[in-house]
Amino acid sequence: MRGMGAAAALLVAIVAMMLLRCNPMVGRQPVTGTVITVEADGLQPHGTGGMQSRVVVSTPDSVQVRLFLPPPVPEIGDVIPLIEEQYENGDKLYFLDIQRWKMDGPV
Repeated sequence: MRGMGAAAALLVAIVAMMLLRCNPMVGRQPVTGTVITVEADGLQPHGTGGMQSRVVVSTPDSVQVRLFLPPPVPEIGDVIPLIEEQYENGDKLYFLDIQRWKMDGPV
């Protein structure tokens, strides 16, 4: 039974690698997003030990992204530094630019 679990995990890993290969990243750029909702603060997601806030941010192309942010807690209307990754199939992923966040916080 353990062998079947290991085989299933290996199959998932192989499929994930194939999907990443089939959709390579073609660009990465710094962007900003505007906080539209502060859903919660004082959270400890995934046992990180550090307090974080959960916010919803609107990106320049009007995509809404939910993020966990380390302190300081932003307010609605604050601008958050993000990284936008573009993929060959047109997908985009957004995540917090942690270095700019630690240096500048919300704008």
